[in-house]
Amino acid sequence: MAQKIGVLVVDDEQIVLDSIQKHLRKEDYNLHCALSPEKGLQIMKSEDIDVVLTDLMMPEIDGLEFMKIVKNYRPNVPVIMITGYATINTALQATQLGAFDYIAKPFSRKELISVVRRAADIISGGSGGGQVLSDEEHIQQIDKDDIRSFKRIGEKCWMMLQDNGVVLMGVERRFLQAVGKVQAVYLPSKGDEVRQGSVYMQVFTPDTVSHSVLSPLSGMVTDVNQTVLDDPNKAFEDPYGDGWVIRIKPTRFDYEIKLLGL
Repeated sequence: MAQKIGVLVVDDEQIVLDSIQKHLRKEDYNLHCALSPEKGLQIMKSEDIDVVLTDLMMPEIDGLEFMKIVKNYRPNVPVIMITGYATINTALQATQLGAFDYIAKPFSRKELISVVRRAADIISGGSGGGQVLSDEEHIQQIDKDDIRSFKRIGEKCWMMLQDNGVVLMGVERRFLQAVGKVQAVYLPSKGDEVRQGSVYMQVFTPDTVSHSVLSPLSGMVTDVNQTVLDDPNKAFEDPYGDGWVIRIKPTRFDYEIKLLGL
């Protein structure tokens, strides 16, 4: 019998902990809750914890600091940030600093279960891990002039600054493997404005679960990959090539790159 995945939730609001417990109670996890990072660390030292969800904004020790502590103690544990809409830019920075993903309040049961399952799949090897190493091989095939500007943004997306000042954006293979079969994709239209930290892409699965991807930069959309909209599963077979998502003309490139720590 497979060992249950241990999930730790850290939030300074009891109502949030109660909500998460309610949403996850039917899932086959060993669930542990803590009202403070200090208590959460105590639990990590005494229990087998495989996935951590932590609130981003907490007194004394915030979610970013707690993530650093978790990563020092257990480097391979996926950390999911719980954030309010007002702190969505910080959530984007968190993914660049090593967070597995983020979930914004108020979240639905489907959204919560989806992100926890993806993290659990990574731990249990259920997301097709055999192909993960091939990512580097695919990236190495990118033109040598472009590879220097190729940047990964957390676990979900990548971007690449091209010679004409336009930024090509796409999604990571590992994220797509965890999502599974794609039913539909929502993207902005050519000429639309996107903001750093705002949702620019939604991936829908056949069970109607939506997976959101935040834009790493602000700018105007100059091109949209129609193939991703028409046949996403085919396009995403090559997420670093033909499966690119959009191109944007960034408006605050130098400033926002610094915010991402790049």
